[in-house]
Amino acid sequence: MQVYRHVGYAHNDRDHVALADGTAVAEDHLPRYFAKSGHVDADPKKVKKEGGGKGNWGTPGEEGQDYGYNFTNARRRSNSSSYGHAISDFKTKFETVEAEPMFEEEYHGAQDDDMDEEHIGLEKADSADSTSTASVDGEENAKKDFIAVMFSNSTAPASTALRNPRRRQRTGSDDSVAVRQLPKRLKRSGLTTETFKPLSQSANGHLHSNESSPAPNGCLQDRESQSPAGGEKTSLAIRNRNSKKPEREKRSNRGDSGIELTKNDTYAVKRLATTPIQFQEQGNSGDWHGNFTPSLGYAVATTQTQAFIWRYKQATNATGSSKPIAVQLLHHANSSEDPLPLGALVPSSPEPGLLIVMPVSGKVSYWDSLSNAASVDRVRQKQQAIQGTVAGLAAEEHISQITEAEPQGFLLTCTSGKIVHLTVADLQGRASIGFQILRNNSTEVSGIFGSLRNVFGGGGWLRDVVAVKAGNLLHKVQRECVIGTSKGLLQIWDMSWNGAHSLKYEADANSQLLKSIQDTGTFPRNTNTQYLQVLDLAFLPAVVTGQEVTGSAASRATRLLILTAMSGANTTQYNLHVVNITRGEIDVPVVHPVTCYHPPLMTGAAAKPHLLIPDPGQIAYVVFEASIVLVSLEEIEESPDSQLQTEARRVPDPFQDVLVFHKDRGFAVVGCAADTMEKECRDSACTFMIQGYGVIRVSVPSVEGGLTSADRTALTAETKLEQAVFYGSQQSLLDMSGRPEMQFATEDVSDAALRISRSITSSSSKHLSTAGPSMEQHLQKRAMALTELMKHLRKNYPPLDHVIRWKLLWEAERMAAAKAVWRVYNDAITHTHEREKILLYELVECISENDKTENRPEHHETDHVRHWLIKDVWRLEFVVPWAFKALDTLHRYSIEDGQPMSSAYRARLISQAYDLQLMVLETAYSFRQSNASLYGFNEDALTEGLLLRDYTEYDGMPQPWTSTNIICESVQTLAEYFQTFASDLGPNSSDEEGFGPPPEHLLKIAEKNARLIDVICKTHIERFQFLQASDQPRTRKLGKDLEKHFSDPRKALLKGLAEMGQLLAAIELGEKYRDMEAIAEVLESEIQVAQEELSDLVKTGENAEEVRAKIATCEGFVDEYFDKYGAAWANAYFARFVVQDRISSLLRHGHKQRRHLTAFLRNHPECTNFSWINEVSVEGNYTAAADGLRSAQKQADTLWAKKIQVSISRLATMAALSVQHKEDDDAKPFLSASAGKLEVLSVQEQLYDYLRPIIRRALNDTPARTEVVMEQYGKRFVKGKPALRGAMKLHIARLVEEKVLDAEDLADMITFMDEDGLDPDSDFANRRFMVALQVVRLHADSTGDISSKELLEKIIWRRCIIQDDWPSINRTELKDETQVENEAGATALFKTLREGFKSGFWDQNPPPNPSTLRGVGTTVSSLRTSSRYSEAADNALSIIAKDLEIEDTALETCIGKGRLEEWWKGIVDAAQASARNEADRDGEEESRRFEAEQERTTRDDGSVWGFGGMAKKSSAAGRHESERDEEGDVIMG
Repeated sequence: MQVYRHVGYAHNDRDHVALADGTAVAEDHLPRYFAKSGHVDADPKKVKKEGGGKGNWGTPGEEGQDYGYNFTNARRRSNSSSYGHAISDFKTKFETVEAEPMFEEEYHGAQDDDMDEEHIGLEKADSADSTSTASVDGEENAKKDFIAVMFSNSTAPASTALRNPRRRQRTGSDDSVAVRQLPKRLKRSGLTTETFKPLSQSANGHLHSNESSPAPNGCLQDRESQSPAGGEKTSLAIRNRNSKKPEREKRSNRGDSGIELTKNDTYAVKRLATTPIQFQEQGNSGDWHGNFTPSLGYAVATTQTQAFIWRYKQATNATGSSKPIAVQLLHHANSSEDPLPLGALVPSSPEPGLLIVMPVSGKVSYWDSLSNAASVDRVRQKQQAIQGTVAGLAAEEHISQITEAEPQGFLLTCTSGKIVHLTVADLQGRASIGFQILRNNSTEVSGIFGSLRNVFGGGGWLRDVVAVKAGNLLHKVQRECVIGTSKGLLQIWDMSWNGAHSLKYEADANSQLLKSIQDTGTFPRNTNTQYLQVLDLAFLPAVVTGQEVTGSAASRATRLLILTAMSGANTTQYNLHVVNITRGEIDVPVVHPVTCYHPPLMTGAAAKPHLLIPDPGQIAYVVFEASIVLVSLEEIEESPDSQLQTEARRVPDPFQDVLVFHKDRGFAVVGCAADTMEKECRDSACTFMIQGYGVIRVSVPSVEGGLTSADRTALTAETKLEQAVFYGSQQSLLDMSGRPEMQFATEDVSDAALRISRSITSSSSKHLSTAGPSMEQHLQKRAMALTELMKHLRKNYPPLDHVIRWKLLWEAERMAAAKAVWRVYNDAITHTHEREKILLYELVECISENDKTENRPEHHETDHVRHWLIKDVWRLEFVVPWAFKALDTLHRYSIEDGQPMSSAYRARLISQAYDLQLMVLETAYSFRQSNASLYGFNEDALTEGLLLRDYTEYDGMPQPWTSTNIICESVQTLAEYFQTFASDLGPNSSDEEGFGPPPEHLLKIAEKNARLIDVICKTHIERFQFLQASDQPRTRKLGKDLEKHFSDPRKALLKGLAEMGQLLAAIELGEKYRDMEAIAEVLESEIQVAQEELSDLVKTGENAEEVRAKIATCEGFVDEYFDKYGAAWANAYFARFVVQDRISSLLRHGHKQRRHLTAFLRNHPECTNFSWINEVSVEGNYTAAADGLRSAQKQADTLWAKKIQVSISRLATMAALSVQHKEDDDAKPFLSASAGKLEVLSVQEQLYDYLRPIIRRALNDTPARTEVVMEQYGKRFVKGKPALRGAMKLHIARLVEEKVLDAEDLADMITFMDEDGLDPDSDFANRRFMVALQVVRLHADSTGDISSKELLEKIIWRRCIIQDDWPSINRTELKDETQVENEAGATALFKTLREGFKSGFWDQNPPPNPSTLRGVGTTVSSLRTSSRYSEAADNALSIIAKDLEIEDTALETCIGKGRLEEWWKGIVDAAQASARNEADRDGEEESRRFEAEQERTTRDDGSVWGFGGMAKKSSAAGRHESERDEEGDVIMG
């Protein structure tokens, strides 16, 4: 890096270069000496500074004040001098009031006359069309009077310290010679001792020295001018002769009277109320340029023809107007496309001066006071202006920027890179315009070639200058200035108040800036495709720790913050670089990447970004054309927490945020400035002038203001949402939709939304007030905030989870309901007697302290209701149950106190309770339905606020607050409470004492009762639908039970509603919820009551037309509903007859409603016992009658009923076949299956007959009879088998009650019985295993369940085998043949085999080998193969399997020790032989009986029995036998 250091030149040197290139001003052409004699407004004959010498350096003897001599010796008092006594009380040489010089009007023009009286609050008179001199003078005086008031002591923004110290005091600016003879008439406030008092300020713990502290925004501000505006300042002169010396002004720099646009914990944005109305209009025609002077508190806005000046900082005791001063410009642009004029205010006393620079022509106009500039007299205005021209502007060159460089000096930046130092005062402090072009004189080349290069090459001027900033004050008359180019070239200049300048350092920072960005990792190190561009820079406050070695100001480091832009292929990254320049060396220690804003870099002067750093340098403002970026420059303070966060890589990001203007409204920043910090407000603030909107102020509390560097970290989703919610819709400037660079996780957004929603419903948000005159407006504001929250989320964030949206919707519902509750309460206060209690007030007091926010009496919070509505809306649902609890409590307390409340008072409280519950729940459901789409729900999924079934929104959804168990119970209880209350009053609506509420009052409550029943239905439906949507079986079952059980209370409520005279309302509700049963009950009840009343009226002979009309109306509803609702109504209506056992009345309706009655009977199996009568008598349909009887079999529970129904169904089926004369595919299988069922029922009858003697031993009690049978037959076989024992007890219980047993249960019961308890002579006992096998086969044939048949048959065979002691039978030693045969023949296995061979049962199913029965049913999986156990639980099946495993163990013993497999073949053969022998014996016996019968018949009739008769009889017998075998029964004729 090459650094060039240059030496300056004396101020009185001739500017030869300017004389050569034509840029010199007129005075430069005059001789150095004797060509000028003082200022143009000074008396040339006057002695210079009253003998004080050139520059008023002082009179002889005053030089002692410049040294540390002690003129007063306190010990001897011998060296006393008038110079030493209270010298500080004397006026300084700058405070000396000199006599006003004599003005000669022929040279200087006429002076303004002094005002004779005070003119405060006068308005300007428009005299544009007046030709009268008096009117012009009056208007001129009025304007001066207005400006005088504007800049009076109460509003004066400037300190006398802003004056040039070499400019002498004047007694008056516009006084004439005559007035100068009366100086006492002019009352002025002089300078005070505070004027030159130095200020010491500290920021962020570091002392900012008076010499090295920079000026914010690059604008030069002396430390005297930067004194806090809130403190005492020097009072300025007032152009008012009779006014007293005013009090010192305290101007607020905060603009507290403005409109708050947005605010969070980090910054606040306000629209200043001092903005003129013409600048607040959106879409204001024409462009304008703005500039601020923070030291004065004034702003100037320029158009092509005018300049407007107003005070934008509001004074705390201001009485002046903020009405702008309009100044007509002396020079106009040649074209409307030319750049706008540049305006600036110059601090001076008593009024600021106005400087106007025309960018293209270079013409400059300067007025030393606004009074002169605002003159309506164009001639006078021009005369009072000092004019000049910036010479040497090229054809395409213009002035683009004006920078304040000292109290009365400015730097003009040209588009060519030329920098012009403009001064508005000469060396004596008199108003004068001077120009000096900043040149590097040491690099100039002398001679003609050097001159030509200066003329055509720009004299070493920088190209592409992007920033010119005035900064550190090196000495009282010397200031530092920095110039930067877009390529990163920096020049540091020393500027003097007298116009002298010298280049101090020049350095190229491009490589250091680029390297610092690469070190951050923001961009790759390959810079071939990247372009680093410097956009702006600003001075940072110098950090002075007190450890530095005292040295010259030139050796101190210059601290800058440089804004750069690096554009890649598809992105633009902005960075803020902290740059330290020490003796020309550049260091970039810190880089702050701008992460919250990455817009493409725009071109053009208007789109150029600006960088502002207000004191104390903790926040940087990056100002774009339509956006403002705030970046924290603080570093996280070292602490144990920060160290842990650093080690864990969880250090919070520094604070950054962006304020974006609405794109489609034409807003743009046209002026900006950094405000000065004040004692009363330690904020880092900047002020912005917005095209089409006005002036706004963005302030950030400093660390001293309460925030720590750790607190000012990256903004959260909650903060951004709060800004959008509470400020997004209240202002038109800022776009709160968010930026794509600032994205938050969906979980963070969801949590933030829930927290904000809860803070609104609980009024815990800092953006909400907790007190106010209008509760309605307060609640409305909170409701609108919730709506804005959801709108913002839907528009600018990804869709939230439906559970989050439900919670947000429910909070909004509560808020809407709270508004309705407040209206009810407010109405109750208005219409309630003072001594009567208001239910809501009592209710709030009754609520538990855990369910509400308690009042704080120490803070004078006395209104319970308002406090509850402010703090506890988020738990508004408590008001629903407490509405009834409070009502009931008040009633009970009145009884306990011996002063029971009257019925009328009680009715009013009931009405209030109704209002509370209705307002809460009705409003909630209505709000939910109307705002479902806003919260992202399908409107079709809801009906009147109720979510329909089978919607995915139920997944994971919490319990809706409107349908909790306590709410469902409380609303139902209140409705029943009033119905009971009205019923107790009776028809005359009076209590026991004869007093009661007016009938019309009860009628209103009855109407509310109808609405409340509607709400009750909604809450219950919502509750059981929510439960049924659960994924827990137990919860789903609970929901189904609630739905089933709610029908009875609903019918009771509707019936009670009808009894209170609200018949139509009850019917309407029944129709709404399709409760046909309730409508049928209500109509039937009304018809019965009306018929009884009609009967009484007929007996007494009274008029009964009204009653007849009522009956006709109800019957009309009945007939109408058959056509309207069809089967639904018919089912409900006819079911009433079945329940009341009015079968005959039901069948009579068949003639009137034949179709509906038949359909009802066919669709209700419980009616099949008599529905076949309707089928036969009304429909003549035997087939339907048979079908009905078939289904009726399944409903019969008792043995005799089952047998009768099966028999009748067989009869009806055969009748249908005979009538139809065609085959029925279902009839023949049914007849066969029913025959099997009859046989199974016959077996159960045989079992019951066999057990009857045992059953009769016990009392007529099912448990006692069961125990008796168990004692007889359940001791051995089921012992140690809990599952089988329990099943046997159940089977015996049903058996003794003569109830039907299933075929499988019947087979189990037969095989469970102990062999020891059976009667050996009983045929049933000997055949029981064969009977069990037959039952299983019959059941399988009728149902087709083969798997159950196979499993149960094997279990029966196993039980048959283990009934006997086969190991004992196997021991045949010392046993004869007969004994062995008898023991084997006595076994259950032998008897079963013999019975099977006798009946031919084994022809199709041969008996299984014992080895195939091993392990049958001993596992859960083997039991699952049977449909009987398909739905049983595993634990239950495991118990059964263990019991069957015991049986299997006994089988193994029989096979092993009893050698059953060796015995098996012999047992089977012996059983078959025994069956054959028994059949032969039975045949022979039957033949003998038949022959004997035939012989007896022959003897009786005397005929001879021959072969033919025998053949004939045998043929008939064979025919009947064959018919019986085929059908299983005898077919009748």
